[in-house]
This record gives sequence, structure tokens and C-alpha cells, in this order.
Amino acid sequence: MKRLTLHRLASALLCLTLALSLTACGGKKKPAPAAGNGGVKETISDSRTDQTGQADPVKPSEPEAEVDQELVEECLDKLGFDLEYGGYPGAAAYLGCREKGDTSKLSDWMLENCLDLTAEMPVMLTIPSERVLGPGYGKLFCVIPRGENTSLAVNHITWQSQGNGLHPVADEVLYREECAQPVLVFVDPEEPDMEINLVANGGTAVSWYPQEDLYGDVILPASEEGRMLLFDFSIYTNTIAIDHPEGWEPTGDDWWWPPTDLGLADTSWDCDEWTLELHYGDCDPDYAGLANLYECYDACMDLRFFGVWRMEDDCLRLDMSAGVGSSLSGSFPVLISPSGEYLYFQRSRIGEGMPFLRNGEDSTTLSLRCG
Repeated sequence: MKRLTLHRLASALLCLTLALSLTACGGKKKPAPAAGNGGVKETISDSRTDQTGQADPVKPSEPEAEVDQELVEECLDKLGFDLEYGGYPGAAAYLGCREKGDTSKLSDWMLENCLDLTAEMPVMLTIPSERVLGPGYGKLFCVIPRGENTSLAVNHITWQSQGNGLHPVADEVLYREECAQPVLVFVDPEEPDMEINLVANGGTAVSWYPQEDLYGDVILPASEEGRMLLFDFSIYTNTIAIDHPEGWEPTGDDWWWPPTDLGLADTSWDCDEWTLELHYGDCDPDYAGLANLYECYDACMDLRFFGVWRMEDDCLRLDMSAGVGSSLSGSFPVLISPSGEYLYFQRSRIGEGMPFLRNGEDSTTLSLRCG
């Protein structure tokens, strides 16, 4: 009970901090860079048109949509706690790809293409046109800084050959704030052409080139140890990353993090009558090792599926077969406990499951058997 009370108190304090930071810092802008540094590109509106086909200008301070402010504060409170507790300088989500020539209001497009996420994170609908960056079409990402004293810079980049390969070179500053606020960023569908730079008040700095993988999952920057450096609040089937299971809280002195290949190497995990074995090596070099899934009953272990595995960002990729045409494949978001004894396992972000996810469950916890 004491822990829960402290948890709620921390959430309330964070909510107040975020609210004060947004009101106190909203107008603090750096001067535009001098010519030769690329300048500050004028941000686009949401492409509203009148009967003549001419663009209907949007007031700089006008939000995309009217949203209940209490809901906005509630979602920022929930997200702010995760960012502060996990030490992230910011959070990001992929919203989908908007076609070139789409003249619908951007808030209407978001409600149509990512309704569940906008319902959980209505703050995205309040971002004004001057913080919608890019050409107005392409892959759309939302970036939310941690809050007070977190700086954010968004640059347009080109990829140039420099010695040992291609490197990003910034050619235009689209946004720069010492006390940053949420932004929407359109990225070229063919290759990432935007650079996100976040610096938190604790000195944590992150550079990110927004992109998503073949499964539509955000590819986030990671440390050498495999720790994600930004928080992902994208949709995971019917949940989002900030929706923890009812009553679930981290234990110990640290947060649960996505494991690495080495962290899962030669481990075995139990969930009810199922056992998942993850062996290291002896497989295709594109994978970390061999995987076996056993059904256990009457002191026997019956091999049901076998194949290969690897970690892909925050997901455990499994490609398995029953040997008779039946397959079991997917990229499943996973988190490992600070003690290494528990593995929080989620249904894939496109709905694929595992036999130990029963009765439509979206997640479960596996216990370390050995390793």
C-alpha cells in the first residue's frame, strides 16, 4: 500500500511538472539560425482547402482538434511517469503513412488511421500546425519530449558518402526548442530524411532517424547493451506500450527492459504446461540460435514446434515449424525483469500469438526454468 501511494504521488507531481513546463516554456524559442545554416523551414498546415481550391491558412496557435484538456493531462501524466522512471528523454510512435495529395484535415486523418492510439493519447490531436514538420505526406511519427528542460531539435538530412559509407548531413533546421513540446514529423517513405535530437535535463542525449520495420514497428535507437533509448507508445494490437497489465509494477531497483541476444542465450522459460528453449548458435547467421517449444504433461516434454530465434529491437523474433506444414512465426515484444527470472511476453503487434497465450490474452509472464 505504501508503494502504491508513493506511485500515485509521483504521478501527480509529474502531471503538475508537465503542466507547468508546457505553460512556462511554450513561448521560449531560439532565434532562427543565420543564412547558411539552413534556416528554419516554415511548417505546413493540415492542407485545408476552400471552394476555390486555395489553402485555408491556419492560425499558428490553433490546435488540430478540440480535445478534453483533462484527458490530455491524464495521458501526459501516465506517459510522464514512464519517461521519468525509465530515464527516457522522450517517447515516439509511428502513426502510419499518409499519401501525397491527401487534402483531409490531419486530425481527421489520424482519427481514421490510428483511432485507438489517438483515443489513448489525445495530446497528438492538439499539436498545432507550426509543430507539424515535413512535406505533409509520407510516414508520420509523433515525438513527445519528457517535459521540463528537455530540448528538441528536428533537422532535415541528406545521406552523403563520407569515407567509409553514407552518413547523415543536416541541411535544414525544422524545429528547435530548449523547452520542447510534442511534434508530428513526416518522413520520406523511401529512406529516413529526418533527424531527431533530444537532450534531457539530466544530460541524456539521443539522436534518432525515424523509421519502422517491415512489420510496422518503430525502430528505436538502442545502447550497446541493447537498452532502448526512447520510449515507444505505438499501438500493440489492442494495447499501447504505456498500458501495463492491471496491478503490474516493476520490481527491484530497476525497470524491465528488452533483453539482448546474449541475455536470452541458452535459457529455458516456463508458462503453465509450455516450455520455450532458446539455444545460442548452430544456426543461420541471420539468427541468434535454435528455438524449441515443448508441451509438458505427466512429467513428459513433447516437442511441438522447432526453429530459430533472434532479438529485433524490443521484440523476440521466432520462426518455427511443426514439421508437417504448420508454422509459428512472429515478432513478439518482450521485457525481462531486473533479476532476469521473468520474461514479460506480448502478442505480436499484428496479432500473432503463441500457444501459451490463451483465451485471447495479449500478454503473459514466463518464468526462468534454467539458464
